[in-house]
Amino acid sequence: MSYNNTTASDNTAGELGDLRIRVRNIGGISEGEVTLSPGVTLLSGENASNKSSFLRALSAVLGGNDPKLKSDADEGYVKLETDDDYYYVDLTAKNGSSVVSDADRVSDLNQLCELFVALGETNPVRRAIVSDDDIYDLLMRPIDTEEIESEIDRLKARKDDIDSRLEKIDRMEDRLPTLQTKADSLQEEIRDVEESLEAKREVIEEREASGGTDEGEQILKELKQKRTERETIRDRIRTQKEAVSSLHDDLDEISDKLTEIQGPDETQDLDEIETEIEQLHHQKQQLTTTINALSPIVEMNGQLLDDETDIPDQMKSDDIVSELDPTSRTITCWTCGNTVERSEIAEQVRVVKEILEEKRDQQRVIADRIESLESRKRQLETQREKHERLTDRKQSIEDEIERREQQLEGLEDDRSSLQSEIEELQTKAEEIDGEDDELIELHGDVSDLEYRRGQLENEHNDIETEIERIESERAERDDLEAERESISEQLQEQRDRIETIERDLVSAFNESMQQVIDKLEYENIERVWIERLTDTTKRTTSRTDFELHVVRSTADGAAYEDTIDTLSKSEREVVGLVVALAGYIAHDVSSELPIVVIDAVEMLDADRIYGLLTYFEGHADYVVAAVLPEEADELDANFSSILTTSSFGVAP
Repeated sequence: MSYNNTTASDNTAGELGDLRIRVRNIGGISEGEVTLSPGVTLLSGENASNKSSFLRALSAVLGGNDPKLKSDADEGYVKLETDDDYYYVDLTAKNGSSVVSDADRVSDLNQLCELFVALGETNPVRRAIVSDDDIYDLLMRPIDTEEIESEIDRLKARKDDIDSRLEKIDRMEDRLPTLQTKADSLQEEIRDVEESLEAKREVIEEREASGGTDEGEQILKELKQKRTERETIRDRIRTQKEAVSSLHDDLDEISDKLTEIQGPDETQDLDEIETEIEQLHHQKQQLTTTINALSPIVEMNGQLLDDETDIPDQMKSDDIVSELDPTSRTITCWTCGNTVERSEIAEQVRVVKEILEEKRDQQRVIADRIESLESRKRQLETQREKHERLTDRKQSIEDEIERREQQLEGLEDDRSSLQSEIEELQTKAEEIDGEDDELIELHGDVSDLEYRRGQLENEHNDIETEIERIESERAERDDLEAERESISEQLQEQRDRIETIERDLVSAFNESMQQVIDKLEYENIERVWIERLTDTTKRTTSRTDFELHVVRSTADGAAYEDTIDTLSKSEREVVGLVVALAGYIAHDVSSELPIVVIDAVEMLDADRIYGLLTYFEGHADYVVAAVLPEEADELDANFSSILTTSSFGVAP
């Protein structure tokens, strides 16, 4: 037995054309085949006629959750063909459960499909509205807000770095006039020293040309050599002192960083976090075990209740009288063997579902806590590694300072020894008969001037190097400012992404909901709308919520605000469907999945079903909805209707 199209669609073929779906051994279906045309298609049949099984199978091949095999089947599949493409999900039985052996789905965006395409009774958005739960996280779930926040942090860090560099360039530019003036002054001073040197050397040449004793000349030569050595050691001492001073600056900087990152209980915190993570993993595993044990029970009982044709004959115990009253139908419980009414099993399934959802909520909370602790653990480990690197670097610098200070002590000793030798040579030169004391003094002056010239040249070279560095930094200003502007635009774009989606969701719902209220003629409901609330009590972060408002009207036309829980269940179901449609619109799901699958709308009358489905048709190329035969009869003239029979599910 298979589905059969009874009425052709009046809509023109969409981009995909007709969709041909084949289902085998899925849910309560043994074998079935349908063709969906663009527009609205009604899936008509009594309760327990496998409508939900088909819709779950269709959702699965579109990209939703995996379907379930028939309890008596070893393999099954759902296939979807268009004129150009072919998609499928193949299932096999393994250890009492069904697993996907191979699949090529229309989309791999499971969240989008489960939230905004597969709009069955268990759709999370519909359930949140019915239960008056928070809807923000559901509607924003497809947006990777953590990735966006991470990108914002990265861009902010880069922008801060550029700002810091630009400020540094500004400060450096402020120093340029002073540095240039200093460089000119040093250059002038160097010229003065060189002129003095030239004059004194000319005097020395004249005096030496007049003759002198060999011994005196030898002493002067040795005295000049020692003074040269002294100046060389002076330079080395100056270089070492500058190096030691620079190392002390580095040491102070590293010490400050160590003070900033070193926590008093860092090791203890890390041990406590690791212990808590281990405990949470154990709790999560226990919950997973419980969920895995409960899920098949819920699924099997739910499937048996939903798809009655799949119930083995030996489990049915209804007589002719009970068949006349569906609410009193009985079944042999597969767990205890007692005969109970189907409603009792349905109530127990509902209770177990609540327990299962509670366990899943606990599992999600624990998973979030584990993720938070893992992040904190990585942060502490990074801190510890950084602390170790800085500690090693600090020790290396301290060792280098000690080594250079020892060298400095040796150079000071060498300079002191040379000074003593110079003084001895000067004394000897003065004792030699006929030696010109003025000549000795001139040699000393030349030595001092040469040393002074060397100091001035080194200082001048340092300033010139600094000027060149500043000029080089200035040359990068335009590039840095251009990059900063680009980053500012990217930052604004990233910040706007979340807010734009939030506003699109609110706008899509508010506009759609008002049109649906008007279309479905809810007389005492003036408006149902979402308000976007942003908590900006913290300067660095904000929290957004979606608050649902209901505005009713009195008999005399006065409007007043009410709450969602005052709406009837059917009204809340409609609101839930429109909220899901808002997500479908805001997230542009139609570009990926131009189809919406709707189940469990039997609480609405035919006119309102028609109004709702025609509204959905304006946003999706294909709308597939499961309805009861009485509604299908009234809607048959407007939509393509696919019928099922009570014997559906028996393989041909």
